[in-house]
Amino acid sequence: MFLDDNPDYQTVWQLAHNWAGADPNETVINAITPKLRKHIIRLMLAIRNKKISARTRKRSIFIDDSVISLIVDTPHYLKTLNCLLKDAINKAYLDSLYVKREEVIDWCIRSHYDPPFWWMPKYLPDRQIITKEVKNYRPANEIEDKIRWQTIASTLWEFDPAIHPNHIARSKILQRIGNGTQYDISTITEWITDLDPQKDYRKPGRPPKAEYSIRFEITPKSKK
Repeated sequence: MFLDDNPDYQTVWQLAHNWAGADPNETVINAITPKLRKHIIRLMLAIRNKKISARTRKRSIFIDDSVISLIVDTPHYLKTLNCLLKDAINKAYLDSLYVKREEVIDWCIRSHYDPPFWWMPKYLPDRQIITKEVKNYRPANEIEDKIRWQTIASTLWEFDPAIHPNHIARSKILQRIGNGTQYDISTITEWITDLDPQKDYRKPGRPPKAEYSIRFEITPKSKK
């Protein structure tokens, strides 16, 4: 098959390890390093939000937003959601998703990431646009954090439009992946509210207690 030993394709599992400078054959699932986890989550968010395409050995996934694609891709929606929200790293699944070199490099350049050294091109369009991330993985440009908040919020709202923006802002995944601990909750809420599918129907004031169709951890209300 064209994916076999093809230098232009790698699985998410392989690429995340190469990006983190780790050996994909030696990682213990219960002891994944923060650096490796960061790259896995980054790639899964990009795939889930169609920033880069992904495929299995049989076909491409998340091709469009049609009903047929939604039905066919249901297992992939559930597995990616499990990875992003429950922090459940499934090695077999990640090693079955292939991404393409040129798309990953283009996405890295647009997102101001250093491309994985394994696929680092000899020449970049403009070396100035590839910026280093500072301590605690917070990008030098906060716009990247805002994009991450909106990406996470859109994903959550796709599965349950009832989730309150405040609860998303306080969610563990946004606090960790979106560097939310660096910002006030009100700042995060402000930047994701425009994407809220129920923004015209929300009542002002304290968000009501609710049970959502998906489970995710929320930090204590006293936080910021």
